[in-house]
Amino acid sequence: MEGRILIVDDNVEFLDSIKDILEDEGYDCHAVTNGLDALTLALEKTFDVVLMDIKMPGMNGVECFLKMKEQNSGIKVIMFTAYALTELMRKAREEGVCAILKKPLNMNTFMDTIKKVKESQVKGCILVVDDNKSLCDNLSEVLSESGYEVFTATDGEQAVDKAGSKDIDILLLDLKMPGLNGFEVFQKVKTLQPEVVTVIITGYAEEMKDLVDQCMRENAFTYLTKPLDMPGLIDLVKQITTEKTHGTNHTGR
Repeated sequence: MEGRILIVDDNVEFLDSIKDILEDEGYDCHAVTNGLDALTLALEKTFDVVLMDIKMPGMNGVECFLKMKEQNSGIKVIMFTAYALTELMRKAREEGVCAILKKPLNMNTFMDTIKKVKESQVKGCILVVDDNKSLCDNLSEVLSESGYEVFTATDGEQAVDKAGSKDIDILLLDLKMPGLNGFEVFQKVKTLQPEVVTVIITGYAEEMKDLVDQCMRENAFTYLTKPLDMPGLIDLVKQITTEKTHGTNHTGR
């Protein structure tokens, strides 16, 4: 058996089709048409992957995903949608969904995504804080594909709230934000989670020099300038998580 999968979609024809395809591939599939039944099954059985539509009557897919996480923080969920549900998709990414696929599904991409998610081991938890929502979404997608659990926040208060409720390994933090600035967020998060490794991000290196220096004096790991070098960022995150695994003390450079 390839693994156990829960499929959740109110479109019965689509549900049956996906179930047949996955069962032909050797998966043990369970299919339900609503969020409440999905939650019940997720309590009764362990699933390698949950496949869930975002737009459903009653409890939508994102609401169901959040309730599943309350039951099992490590649950792996892939969401799909035929609609441009920007806010719901952003919320799902902020809360750490493994992937979001567009309907109609590209079956090669679909099967590859299931395999990657099923076999993935979470390498660490990252909180991305930036008031640029597009950048948050981009970083979330890139880092999630590399096997990290990623949460995002677009303002300082939201960032502090998430740091108070989730164990964070790495904080990717923009300095220039409305309300609480990056340095204030850095101090509050460090108080909540002293072991977090902070990487400062700024598009205003000269303008924000004093804040960058303050963060580095208080043991931020390093700082990066925008536009970000994504391969370089992935390498840096990999280095940090590897060193954390081996107990390296991450003080500022």
